Amino acid sequence: MRNQNIFIKANKALSEGKYEDFITYCSEDIQWKNVGERTLKGKQELLKYISSAYDGITFTTENSIKENDVVVELGQIVFEKDGESKKSSYCDIWNFKDGMISQVTSFVI
Repeated sequence: MRNQNIFIKANKALSEGKYEDFITYCSEDIQWKNVGERTLKGKQELLKYISSAYDGITFTTENSIKENDVVVELGQIVFEKDGESKKSSYCDIWNFKDGMISQVTSFVI
């Protein structure tokens, strides 16, 4: 499966709240860097975090660039938790290795 297809399927799983499905697209040693906040290391730490941090996530992609093993996505995101919503702008840099998501660097404002 091409990186772009993996990216699309992984993002779809995230937006549908299917975190167990999302994590299958990630390498065992994935690093998810929330710039200025935390770095999540490994599938289990990432899954534990996203499962407890959000009740739902909605993405609106404004632009994306796909080149070799990198996808850069710019857009709006709405995080839902405990009946409240928080809208933010984001830029995510997705890195792929051997057909898996190996690193995500996320800038959320």
